[in-house]
Amino acid sequence: MEHKQIKISPRVIKHLGKDLITTSEVAIIELIKNSIDAKASNVKLLLFENGHMLEKSAENFSVPVCMEEITELVPSSFFGEPLLIVEDDGKGMNDFQLEKGFLEIGTDLKNNNNETTLGEKGIGRLAAQRLGKYLLVETASEREEFATLTFINWDSVSSVNNSNYFVPYKKIRKLEPSYTRLWILGINISDFLETPAQMMLHFDNTNLVVNRELKSAINFLISPFNEVNKKTLIRMFYNNIELDINFPNRMLQLSESIHKFNIFEDRGELVLKYELSLKPWYIERIHRVLAKPEAFKRLKKEHRFYRELLKTNKDRIEKVLMQEVRYNELLDLVSQTFYDMFELGITDKNIRKKFAAQKADECMEALLKIVPISGEIYSFKQNAAIGEKIIIESLKEIENSQEFSLKELKEFLKDYNGIKLYRDVYRIGFLGDKENDWIKLQQFRTKGQQWYRFDLGNTVGYVSIKDPEQKNIQEISSRLDINQNKVSDAFKMLIGIVFNNLFYELNRKANDIIKVLLTENGLLEDNITKRVKKNSNDIEKFAKRNRHMMSEMKKITKEFSGKIEIEGEKVSMPISLYQKMEKVFQNVTEHFGENEEVQKRAANLLVEADEQLKAIEVESYNNYKLMANGLITETITHELHSISKTGIDENIQEHFGFLKEYFVTQKKVKVYNTHVYPIQTSYSIVAGKINDIANLYSFLENTFIKKGTYDEFVLQRIQTVIKDIEENLVKTIKDNNIVIVCKTEELSWFVPKGVLIHVFYNLFNNSIYWIDKRKKFAEVDSVYEYLGQDQITVESYGSDIVVYDTGTGVLRTMEDILFEPLESGKPNHEGRGMGLYIVKKILNSFNANIELLAERNSFGNRYKFLITMVDEEG
Repeated sequence: MEHKQIKISPRVIKHLGKDLITTSEVAIIELIKNSIDAKASNVKLLLFENGHMLEKSAENFSVPVCMEEITELVPSSFFGEPLLIVEDDGKGMNDFQLEKGFLEIGTDLKNNNNETTLGEKGIGRLAAQRLGKYLLVETASEREEFATLTFINWDSVSSVNNSNYFVPYKKIRKLEPSYTRLWILGINISDFLETPAQMMLHFDNTNLVVNRELKSAINFLISPFNEVNKKTLIRMFYNNIELDINFPNRMLQLSESIHKFNIFEDRGELVLKYELSLKPWYIERIHRVLAKPEAFKRLKKEHRFYRELLKTNKDRIEKVLMQEVRYNELLDLVSQTFYDMFELGITDKNIRKKFAAQKADECMEALLKIVPISGEIYSFKQNAAIGEKIIIESLKEIENSQEFSLKELKEFLKDYNGIKLYRDVYRIGFLGDKENDWIKLQQFRTKGQQWYRFDLGNTVGYVSIKDPEQKNIQEISSRLDINQNKVSDAFKMLIGIVFNNLFYELNRKANDIIKVLLTENGLLEDNITKRVKKNSNDIEKFAKRNRHMMSEMKKITKEFSGKIEIEGEKVSMPISLYQKMEKVFQNVTEHFGENEEVQKRAANLLVEADEQLKAIEVESYNNYKLMANGLITETITHELHSISKTGIDENIQEHFGFLKEYFVTQKKVKVYNTHVYPIQTSYSIVAGKINDIANLYSFLENTFIKKGTYDEFVLQRIQTVIKDIEENLVKTIKDNNIVIVCKTEELSWFVPKGVLIHVFYNLFNNSIYWIDKRKKFAEVDSVYEYLGQDQITVESYGSDIVVYDTGTGVLRTMEDILFEPLESGKPNHEGRGMGLYIVKKILNSFNANIELLAERNSFGNRYKFLITMVDEEG
C-alpha cells in the first residue's frame, strides 16, 4: 500500500487569522482571552500614535521597556506607524510553551493543563494578524531566568512555499517574574478609537472615544452583571491618557423588569426556578396601556403612587411571578417540545410520543453536565412617552438618583443590546443580539402576542453555564455559534423553553396581576355611561345659563339706549348702569370659563369613548371567538351524541366473542391476539368516550343549548341543580371515590336557565382534577395524605353559596389571577385557563359574581369559592 502526504500551506495561517477573524474587536478579545487564560490579574491595551510616544508613557507600563534590545530585533522604521501593546501580568511563556503553544498553530497545549478558561482551539494568537502587519512577542516565565523576544512578519509567513518558517528570536534580561507583551505594529487607529487618526493631537482626554463595538466587546468579555473577586482588570490607554472602557452599570437602573432563572441539580434531578422582578414604572406603563392614553391623562397618579403600590403588594406579586418547575414537570415540558418539533416528520402519534420521551430523557441527562445554568434579562423602553415621561422622570424623583437622558438610554441599548453566553463569568464568543439571534427571540415574536415577547433591541442580559474545561460547550472558530453536540443541543432546547415559553407565560401573568391591582384601586373601572350622563347634564345646565345670559345682555342693551352721552372720544353713563353692566360682564366671563371646561371634558370624553369603543370591539371579537369555540364544541358533541345512538352496537361483545371462538377453532389464536383483540380494546375505549359525551350532550340539551334558554330567567333550587350534575358525573365521581355534599336546603336563585349547570359543572371538574393531584402528591409526600372521604361541598353562605373540596386548593401563584383569561394552574397541555374566566363573565352578565375567599386549607392554599347574587333592589 502506498501513502500520500497531507501538507499544510503557510497560507492557512492567513485564512485562520486575518480572513477568519473579520473584525478588530473580535481580534482584540481573542488576545485578552489569552491573557486571562494565563491567569493575569491585569491586562493593559496600550495604544500609541507612534513609537516615539513610548518614553512619554513609561509610567503606564507594568514592566519597564528595553527599547535598545527590541530595536536589535525590530527595524526602528517600523515604529513610525501607530502601534498597540497588549501587556499582562500572567504566567508568561517559557521556551517550550513559546515554541509549542504559540508558534505551533492549532496545538492543544493549553487544554492539557486542565486550567483553560476561555480558549482551547490554539488559533487565538492569530488574531494579532488581523490588527497589524507585524508582531513582537515579549514574554517571561517564572521558571526561566530570562525573557524572550520573537518577531513575526505576517506577510513573510504567508508567502513561503513550505510548512516550516523560522522567525527571529532573542533572549533578553528578565525584569519581572512573569509577564507577556504583544507588540502589534502597523495598526489602524480607527479600529480602536472613533476619532480620526489625523485629529488625535487636537483632542484632550475628554474627547477621546473608544470604538463603540470594541468597548462593548471588552465590557462583555467578563460578565459585568456579576461582581466576582477574581475578575481580571482590563484598562486601555492612548499615549499617556487612560480611556473610559467601563460598562455603564448605572443604566441598568432604567430597566422596567428583570427576568431571572436558575436550573440546578437537586439530589440527582434537575430543578428550574424562574421569576420576574418589576419596577414601579412597569406598573405605570401597564396602567397607561390598559386605561388607554387619553383616559390615562385623567386617571394617572404621581410616580410615587406606583412605587407605593409595588411596595404594598410585593408579596402578592412575588407569589405570582416566582415559579419553580420540578424534574417531572420539566421533563414533560421538554418532551412536549420534542413532540411538537417532530410533528411533520413522524405522523404516528404514539411513535412520536415515545420518541419525544426518549429524547427528553437524553436531554435532561445531558444538561446535568453543565449545571448550574442561570441568567438575567433586563428589559427597557426607549420611546419618549414611556422611556422619558415615565421611567426617567420616575427615577429623578428618587432621592440621590443620578441624572439620565433618553439619548443616553438609546445609545446604551444600541451598544449593549442582546443576550450574551458565559462560561461562569467569562464570555463564550456566542453572542445574541439583533444581528445574531441565537435564542430566536425575534422569530418567536411572530407567535402568540408580541406584547408578552422580548424585543432584542430593548433587551440586555446574559446566560451562564458551568463548563470550566470546555468539554461540552465549545465555540466554533468564527466565534458566532457553538459546536453541535448532545449537550449543546439540549442547552439550546432548554433556553428556548425558558425564554420563549416560560418567560412568555410569566409576562402574561405580570400583566394580569397588575391589572387586578389597578382594578382594586379603581384606576381602570371608569363608568363612561355615568360620565356621559353627568356631562350631558352639565351641557344642558350651561345651555340654560347661555339663554339666561343672552336675556341679561338684551336687557342691559335696552338700558343703554338714551342713557349714554358721547362727547368726542369720551363716553359717560350713570354709575348704577356701569355697575350693573360690570356685574353682567363678570358673570359672562365666569360662565364662559366654566363652559369651556365642560366643553373640554366633553371633547376628552369623546376621545375616551372612542378608545373604549375600540376596547369593546376587541372584547366582542374575543366573545365571538368564545361563542365560535362553543358552537364547534356543541357541533362535535351533537355529532358524537348522534353516533352513540346509531353507530355503537350494543351486541359488540357478542360479535367479538364469536370471532374469538372462530380463531380458536381455526387454531389461529396468535392472529386473534395480534390483530382482533387490539381492535376490540380500541373500540371499547372509543365507544365509552362517545357514550360519556352523549350523556353530557343529553344533559346540556335540556338546559343550556336550546334557543332562548339564556334569556329565560327561572327560579332554580340549588339542591336540584347539584343533584342533576351529580347524576351526570356519577361514573366519574365513583371512579375517583368522591362524594358531592350539598347543604343549601331550600335556597333558590332566579337566574337564566342553564347558567348554574355550567358554573357548577366547571367547578366540580376542577375539584375532581385537584383531588386527583392531591392523591398523586400523597404517594411521595405524606403531607398530602387525607384520611377522610374525599368530597366536594356546596353549602349556603347566607343568601350566597360556597363551593370547596378536599383537593390541593388553588396554587399560591394563581390566587390573584385565577379569573383572568388563559390563566391556568394546570400544565400547558392539561388546561387552557378559560373555564373560570367564562364562569365569571357569565355570572357578571346578570349581576352575579364569583370570588376566591381568603380562608386556607391544611396545605396553606385558598380553596373556597364564593358565588354571590346581587340584589339590584337592595
